[in-house]
Amino acid sequence: MKNILIGFLGLLMLGFTTHSSDYKIASYLIQGNSKLGIKGTTNVSRFNCDLAFSDINTKVKTFYKREGNKIKFIDSQLELSNSCFDCGSKMINNDFLKMLDTKNHPNITLELKEITINPRETSEIIALTNINIAGVSRYYSIWLNVDKSKSLNATGCLSLKLSDFKLEPPKKVLGLVVVEDEIEIALDLNITALSK
Repeated sequence: MKNILIGFLGLLMLGFTTHSSDYKIASYLIQGNSKLGIKGTTNVSRFNCDLAFSDINTKVKTFYKREGNKIKFIDSQLELSNSCFDCGSKMINNDFLKMLDTKNHPNITLELKEITINPRETSEIIALTNINIAGVSRYYSIWLNVDKSKSLNATGCLSLKLSDFKLEPPKKVLGLVVVEDEIEIALDLNITALSK
């Protein structure tokens, strides 16, 4: 179970820059059928912005260290290009990119700090993650469920507020259509360990 949990968390990061000698290394691949979506609502409808995994590097190296029921990571981050999200129409895509100030901040960055394994249910973990959107960083704890019945699958959701990142939601039709402040990030990742 330890290797499975490490494998999932390896998916959440790219771009390691440093590591210490007491950290171990592992490599994993995020399968193309994985999903990462941003879900939101307006006062009249719902919208989904889904990440195209075919447009990002899905082979990941991870550096980790286990301490009791925790696994700690150094400089482990995954950069998601704002332009790799599809919200269903060109107009909504443009609004999404504008809201995220893509011209100045082209990526959403997820930096994994550590995970904690539930001692009563090892298929449940909590991931402490620093999320940077439009140049503003916030820490969140994300509950994740891990299933190893076939390959490694990890699912979870996180609710956050656009206002926490100083984002200005777009308003349409003279302000009659307004994006709600709370959004949800949904993960459904399928992961395969790569041989060394």
